[in-house]
Amino acid sequence: MENEIFTPLLEQFMTSPLVTWVKTFGPLAAGNATNLDEYLVLVDGVFLNQVMHQINPKSESQRVNKKVNNAASLRIRNLSILVKQIKFSYQKTLQQLILMSLPNVLIIGKNPFSEQGTEEIKKLLLLLLGCAVQCQKKEEFIERIQGLDLDTKASVAAHIQEITHNQENVFDLQWMEVTDVSGRYRATLEKYGIASKKTDR
Repeated sequence: MENEIFTPLLEQFMTSPLVTWVKTFGPLAAGNATNLDEYLVLVDGVFLNQVMHQINPKSESQRVNKKVNNAASLRIRNLSILVKQIKFSYQKTLQQLILMSLPNVLIIGKNPFSEQGTEEIKKLLLLLLGCAVQCQKKEEFIERIQGLDLDTKASVAAHIQEITHNQENVFDLQWMEVTDVSGRYRATLEKYGIASKKTDR
């Protein structure tokens, strides 16, 4: 790990609005944890799987490895379970299709101490946020966001817009039922195999 390069990046990341938000689900690490301790808790996938279970308690639980000990293979497995749960939650529960590129669990698993690694974790947190503010318990999770300081709250609100109102990130499948889908949306849907090439008459 290139400490001199990664440490400032880590400090910036660990004070970012998305990390501040996910901490409303509980402390990342016990006692006097350093930024590095907390970051390791994020990237090992155990805590984030617990967050996902709070958001969607009905999600089928796969066994998460609780003792990762910085092993890339275990980290990748835990994060793969999480991404699968997130996709399921968007598609089956929220009736939405994720169009943005999914978090690359291989990058997080093999090279978490890099700018690319933090970018992929940011994607995970963004998708989790989208699940939290649209799930059945959304009032509870939105209330926690309301308790954050003004600047963080405004940044989290901007992230919510990014994941719930940007059709290039997440596409609402229910929108098809009330709107005549045409142009680039139909092309996008065809690309992902959601709509057939023939328009339903």
